[in-house]
Amino acid sequence: MHAGLALGMAPISEDANLPESTEAFMEESYVPLLLMRHNRPLRGVMIDRQPWVCAKEFGLLMGHRHPERICRLMDDDQVRTVIFRTHQGDAEPVQVLSESALYRALCRFSHPENRHLRRWLTHEALPALRDAWEHRAQEPKRTLMAWDRQRICLLEWQGDLWIALRDMPRFAPPPATGERSLRALLNRWWR
Repeated sequence: MHAGLALGMAPISEDANLPESTEAFMEESYVPLLLMRHNRPLRGVMIDRQPWVCAKEFGLLMGHRHPERICRLMDDDQVRTVIFRTHQGDAEPVQVLSESALYRALCRFSHPENRHLRRWLTHEALPALRDAWEHRAQEPKRTLMAWDRQRICLLEWQGDLWIALRDMPRFAPPPATGERSLRALLNRWWR
């Protein structure tokens, strides 16, 4: 398969025999999805509904002589260090790049193959990564709601909409002072 995908994502059962050291960071670690291009691996994860891939493996796919140096060019919000865990329970700290960092690196390091790599990322790899995590319907997701000529960011979780406390004063109407204000508020709701 020329530029295929190997879906190497499988959840680790909670009763698996993991060493003591891995149980502590189980919450902060990720099981990566294995993507393959020209027999080279590219591990990726979804963090906050955004795709992130292993920086060193991406550098190797680009043909960069020193793939570990790619992270130096990125902004702080484009690179982070996470822990990948394997099915055996091993942990590996890995620097990962955001989607915007991937495209930034492709523009920065021009190479004829990068056009094909960008197409593969855009049409196969990143959609496969997103689709692999779509089945997690129990996870909260962000949504926007229009209210009184403003947009409010909500969290949709377990069938309910949640609003951040910091947005509550913008969302709630001003307190009613008297019967006239209460009627105006009720008239607004009954339209």
